[in-house]
Amino acid sequence: MKSGIGKSGAHKSGAHKFVLILCLILIILGTLLNVNNFKIGETASGSISFKNTSTFNESFSEGVLNLQKWQITREGDFKESIVDVYDVDPSENVDFRLRLCMNTIGTRDDTVKFHGVRSVDKVDFSEGKEISFDLDWNNQGNGCYLTGSLYLCPTVTEGNPEDENNWVKFEYAGVPPGQNVRSIISSKIDGNRRILYADGWPEERTGRQIADQHIRINLDNGIFKIWENGKELFTSSPHYLNFTSAYIYFQMSSHSNYPSREIYFDNIVISKDP
Repeated sequence: MKSGIGKSGAHKSGAHKFVLILCLILIILGTLLNVNNFKIGETASGSISFKNTSTFNESFSEGVLNLQKWQITREGDFKESIVDVYDVDPSENVDFRLRLCMNTIGTRDDTVKFHGVRSVDKVDFSEGKEISFDLDWNNQGNGCYLTGSLYLCPTVTEGNPEDENNWVKFEYAGVPPGQNVRSIISSKIDGNRRILYADGWPEERTGRQIADQHIRINLDNGIFKIWENGKELFTSSPHYLNFTSAYIYFQMSSHSNYPSREIYFDNIVISKDP
């Protein structure tokens, strides 16, 4: 009788120890998971993390603008302002792109209108990064005073980054009579604005035709270089930039009294400087 009771007690004691050990293992695993989740959360907010070769790739394949990545920006008066993701392929295939569409008929003559998107997170390029994207000028019948731009700006605005004190800009601007454009690279450092490249302007005023353009921007240690369709357009002087991180703005602008015009951005990639 006593022997039976002893075996039962030993069995219960062993089971109790097993439960305690199992609970201890679960507590340790839970702690490790929480630490890892905290580290993941840290890299997911603030500046975009660039640990991989290609760390940010936006092709707008979701079919809608992801507001966790992009903030819409606007400034000025519009008859119509559309900032969305649009399927440009009329066939059964799908080709989603960021669409910027603006109608300025009947708006104020003394204002230029701006809209677009800004990256929610900041890009840190202190160790060297490459930013590339596609811009479709959309075969404008009259692109006069229409622009499609990329800004790198270290400060946040919900309006026009042009008004901020520091930025670098790559831009296409329509020239009269409207079928051609010129490319412009300019900057604003501590409030001082400079045109760095003007595509031959003002000596050459006819501009040139563009279609689907592929732009690459390399940034490293205050130097930036810009390529258009594989051709180098511009290299800055050493330590030209006074900032090493920036928000990315994709923007369109128009003067007043133009019917609906739209351009598209796509295939935005941010990676380590190759």
